[in-house]
Amino acid sequence: MRSIPVVFLAAVTALVVAQGAVAAPDRMQAVEVGQSGALSVQTRPVPQPGADEVLIKVRAAGVNPVDWKSAVRRAGMVPGIDVSGTIDTLGSGVSGWKVGDAVLGFARQSGSYAEYAVIPVSSLARKPKSMSFDEAAGVPIAGETAWRSLYETAHIQKGQTILIHGAAGGVGSAAVQIAKAAGLRVIGTASASNHDYLRSIGVDQAIDYRAQKFEELVKDVDVVLNTADAETTARSIGVVKKGGMLVSIVGPANPADCRAAGIQCARPNRDSGPSNADMLARVVELADRGKFKINVEEAFPLAAADQAWAKSRTGHTRGKLVIRVSEGPTMKHQ
Repeated sequence: MRSIPVVFLAAVTALVVAQGAVAAPDRMQAVEVGQSGALSVQTRPVPQPGADEVLIKVRAAGVNPVDWKSAVRRAGMVPGIDVSGTIDTLGSGVSGWKVGDAVLGFARQSGSYAEYAVIPVSSLARKPKSMSFDEAAGVPIAGETAWRSLYETAHIQKGQTILIHGAAGGVGSAAVQIAKAAGLRVIGTASASNHDYLRSIGVDQAIDYRAQKFEELVKDVDVVLNTADAETTARSIGVVKKGGMLVSIVGPANPADCRAAGIQCARPNRDSGPSNADMLARVVELADRGKFKINVEEAFPLAAADQAWAKSRTGHTRGKLVIRVSEGPTMKHQ
């Protein structure tokens, strides 16, 4: 029997891979939430993409407070939402994407602390060429929340002044950069140790919330975005000019107080406006224009997810924490 040339076999293999015919393994390693909320790495079935979904090989997963706050409700499940990686399999009806594409997005249903995750195309975006997979994993919730808060809720405009509370955190630092790119003057609150970082991402005036009362230093701003706590929401009402906007992602302001001050108070509404994919694409565009970056304070291996949660619970993260799932190369431009 005549042998088949090696070059021919290699070409066929490459074509099969490109068409997504090489399936992911049946089982994977993933973090699982126990009944008590404790985390452990378990072997689980690889999730399968449905219609208008893709299965990705996870490179990194972002850590957010919502992950551990919802742990009790996710007993027996894989936690995590933010994710970056490469497309492994296309679900039915998916177009405009191909196997091997480097992407980021929301893995709300499957969870992201795993070797594989499923992302709906309505929550999928291309990874910024300017970012590593670790950095890209920090984009989805922070970037989408900041964009929705500023553009869809506050309707920011060039020339306005905005006060951002918790400006060194994930959502706060994303909002600083989006606001600066839109031409706003940005005031940010954070501990003094983070002020150099704030200035590096565009903050015009940094306030040490531990040593200074922001309401004594700031008056008549157009917009306040509060990512800190409910007490800060109440204290912020008096610094917004009449007709201005107070947006809080940490609990609503008192409606009567807002009416008395002549301002609008709101929370971001995820049931209206553009899709997650649309907003993520806009943030990715900013990143590739050099106007948006993610500071990864620390990356943890999959087996140390509990340590990542412990650090997240302190509430003093500069930028983002991520879980590095894959041990592949972490260079940019992939």
